[in-house]
Amino acid sequence: MRNHVSKVLIGTADANVATVDDLGPATVPVGNIIAYDFDTNGSIVATTKNIGFAKGTAVLGEPIIAGPIPKAGITDAILNPYKAAVNKVMTLTCTAVPTVGKTIIAKVVYHDNLSIVPNQIKQTAVSITADAANTASVTAWATALTAEFNKQVNGNLFVTVASAVGVITFTGITLITASNYNGIDRPEVLNFEVGITDYEGHGTHAVATTVALAPGQGDAAKVAWVEDLAQGRQGFSDRRLWNDTKKYQSQVVAGETYDNLVITANIAVEGDMQGVRQNPIGVILFGDSDTLAPIITDLATCGIVPVTVAAG
Repeated sequence: MRNHVSKVLIGTADANVATVDDLGPATVPVGNIIAYDFDTNGSIVATTKNIGFAKGTAVLGEPIIAGPIPKAGITDAILNPYKAAVNKVMTLTCTAVPTVGKTIIAKVVYHDNLSIVPNQIKQTAVSITADAANTASVTAWATALTAEFNKQVNGNLFVTVASAVGVITFTGITLITASNYNGIDRPEVLNFEVGITDYEGHGTHAVATTVALAPGQGDAAKVAWVEDLAQGRQGFSDRRLWNDTKKYQSQVVAGETYDNLVITANIAVEGDMQGVRQNPIGVILFGDSDTLAPIITDLATCGIVPVTVAAG
């Protein structure tokens, strides 16, 4: 049975309007992506029936091709505009220090699954016993708690922890770039909570979220993850298969930002002794510099208008 085929093309979106650019697969510039009429190899027009997408490679005339995508078979066309991720920030404010001799437990609990064991909740917990030195002031107490968190081995603490004048600030890190934890296989901004024991003699602490989490979309790390996982990437089989040892250079440009357009369709496929059946086909486009506007304009020529779904 035929699997879903969805190629990933990443590059600079190029306008392709008839009588102006009128580009085809043989003439698309290196690194650029065009939409074109798959049946004529020319620009999309109102009567286009099958749409193709092509990305120019280092050898002119040898582009990466996605298609044909039958216009009548398109079930979804979704545009995801770029949005920068925002790391969560929480504070722990101490207004009264614990009683000397009391042992205080504080922890950061991570919502995300940070383990190779599915659904295992991870946390970083520390304990500290109050003494004359660390309870000399709320600032001394916050400094001591912060130091305990920062004793964690690199790669096991998924927030940065800093203190000033009785306030401890916890900031989530971007895991793919700032963590060595080997269970991470996807780029994420981290969601977490802060807690501390709240019994008599354990001091007075207030927890607050000062910057809300925003996962974002379209940064280079996330795009590389999609590219890596997409079945049929560049028309090749999943490189994670045991019998597929081919390696291909990523199309992603480090530090670039991308809009994303996903088009899904059904295409009629004839199989041996099976007759004709509908099978899914699609394309995943990432346009650098936060735009796919030229391609979206071209697609509108034949009536394809994507639905915009912004990041939450």
